[in-house]
Amino acid sequence: MKIGEFAQLCHTNISLLHYYQKTGLLFPDYVDPFTGYRYYTSEQIPVFFRIRSLKQAGFELNEIKKMIAAQKSDAEILQLFAQKREALLRSLHDLELAQQMMSGGNFMPTIQFVSKNGKDTAFLPRQHTDDLSLLYRTLDQELSAQNYQRISFFEITDNMVSCEVLKKTTSAVTPHEAIDLPFENDLSVIGKWEAVGEFATKEDFLQNILPLQNDDALAREIYFLPNGERYWCYGWTKGMLLIDDGVSTTQNPYVLEQYDGEEYLFVTFKSYDYCHGGNPTVLVLKNVDHNRYSAEELSRKDDLNLPFVLDERLVGSWKAHSFCKTKEAFDPGHRTCNPYWSEVTFFPNGSCTSIYREGEISGDDKQTWTKGYLLRKFNHCACAYEIRTIDGIDYLIIEWKSGDYRWGGFDTDYYVFIRSENCN
Repeated sequence: MKIGEFAQLCHTNISLLHYYQKTGLLFPDYVDPFTGYRYYTSEQIPVFFRIRSLKQAGFELNEIKKMIAAQKSDAEILQLFAQKREALLRSLHDLELAQQMMSGGNFMPTIQFVSKNGKDTAFLPRQHTDDLSLLYRTLDQELSAQNYQRISFFEITDNMVSCEVLKKTTSAVTPHEAIDLPFENDLSVIGKWEAVGEFATKEDFLQNILPLQNDDALAREIYFLPNGERYWCYGWTKGMLLIDDGVSTTQNPYVLEQYDGEEYLFVTFKSYDYCHGGNPTVLVLKNVDHNRYSAEELSRKDDLNLPFVLDERLVGSWKAHSFCKTKEAFDPGHRTCNPYWSEVTFFPNGSCTSIYREGEISGDDKQTWTKGYLLRKFNHCACAYEIRTIDGIDYLIIEWKSGDYRWGGFDTDYYVFIRSENCN
């Protein structure tokens, strides 16, 4: 059908469909090469309404584009809706807190600390608000700001909310616990588990308290592979999730329980607080399925079958300048000390050599390049690059598709390089 008919059936306008095509969200099924007329099919109508629903739910267009490209199922999108709902609830709580502060004029919570029998307890008056969820969030935010960890659920009286706390250290200790434990099977945990969130206590989850705000660094899902096979930073044996994040190694005990007909794993999680002198938190995982996955099938793989096209601007040696989460965050004035990926050299024939902290990777069986991409064959990643010239200096920005990207479902990070001759 023509674009006008499609727009009418979707209750939208043609200009929006043009915009969706331009941004890569929804392409016409066919474009007449002579007239330029765009044609759509009836099968694309549900796709349009899915895009509209996601947009109305608050997802950015670039997020929606990634969902469509990844061909996420309805179940996976519903999980994303739940995550978006949690983020919106946090924003709502913060908005209410700010409103209370502005309207009350002096709504700055004053926490009192009492030490008794070697335990510290924090108290916050309830006079500021009757909204308990807002009060809980306020107390957690203030404790975090003062470098305390809450280690108990909230106690409520008529005029006070209190909890047991620990003062954290400013310096971190890196745990190195043995993770090469003998494997003991546990068929009940094999499969895919959705990360519900990291909580201060198990009671927080049971009482529908929002997760801690540092859960944006968590994997969206964790897999327990048959026979304890390791992937990314995860391995396991019966009763223990084993984590090697490249810096620390930890044993994280788990317990399987059922609530409301669903299976949950409660993991004693040795994360940031634990490394700063606090207690482990509680990582809650919800079972998705009990399929027998393998590390090979879980890894995201890019199409590496690209013909070689010379890019003369790229040829030569480059040394690492910085590392950033997004290209927009790149700051030419900020250099990273001791980067993991320190150097890369591109040869005119499509070969390349990379220098990492552990050593060198070279050889066309390991990696090559073509215009626009570094092709890392050893981990099936096509890393897009671009060269920006700022104040006369060329900056090479390359996607860094680490385990976070390949197994964790996170967006790519970026390494930035400058030509070797420009290094001081």
